[in-house]
Amino acid sequence: MGDDLLEAMELNLASHASHLHPKVDGARVLDPGDILIADSGLDDDTFNLVCRARLAEHNAPARIEEIVASVCGAGRPFSWWVAPTSAPSNLGELLREHGLRPSETELAMTAPVSDVPLPALRPDFTIVTATIPAQLRDYAELMARNWTPPSPAVTRFFDAAATAILQAECASAFVVGYHGGEAVAGAEIHLAAGVAGLYGVVTLEAHRRRGYGTAVTLATVDRARVAGAECVVLQASAEGAPVYQRIGFTPVGTYTEYALDGAHQRPRSGA
Repeated sequence: MGDDLLEAMELNLASHASHLHPKVDGARVLDPGDILIADSGLDDDTFNLVCRARLAEHNAPARIEEIVASVCGAGRPFSWWVAPTSAPSNLGELLREHGLRPSETELAMTAPVSDVPLPALRPDFTIVTATIPAQLRDYAELMARNWTPPSPAVTRFFDAAATAILQAECASAFVVGYHGGEAVAGAEIHLAAGVAGLYGVVTLEAHRRRGYGTAVTLATVDRARVAGAECVVLQASAEGAPVYQRIGFTPVGTYTEYALDGAHQRPRSGA
């Protein structure tokens, strides 16, 4: 895969991390050009990210010190995402020198939309795109339940952003799968930087290994197909990567998250 597509993947991530924040009271986005900081105002690093680093090599250590001081001063957990196209090329090493620790490594993967199978109808499983608050709330609660106990910050953020999300022009769409009337799986597609980013694939633990996560993934990619996207990108956990490979995705690199506080916990996808 060319550098242009890797660049588009990172720009899609940055857009995904920040596009709803201007619509949420108490949230903010800082974008001085060489870094993007998305601060939700909530005590949850799902919505508090530092990413899209384009730091000049000659002053990168000083800028990292400034950024870390600013973010830590907010008193909330953040994660700093380092992508294959982040700059400088030794950014991960510099973050370690400033006391940040790697908390998770995810596989960067991509697929031409044309290579991903079409979704198949299942009589026991109904998939919808969230178009009303109740459906969006179902997705938010799926995400929240990946923590024990469930994370209240997740539902608070989605409640605050619901009006913006449900607008037709929103860059993200959320798909929810129901079994027996219960929301059991969901996924998000985000259109930005010329690619479709797949995020937040989640299946309730009691309903895993039944193909529900794969079903909502295929339905979500199909939304991107209908929208005219030609390429889908994602960052996969170790357990999720084999599922994505089976439906046509190829590994192209890694993303590493660095924790900016002592407590880092993220939901796991359950495709």
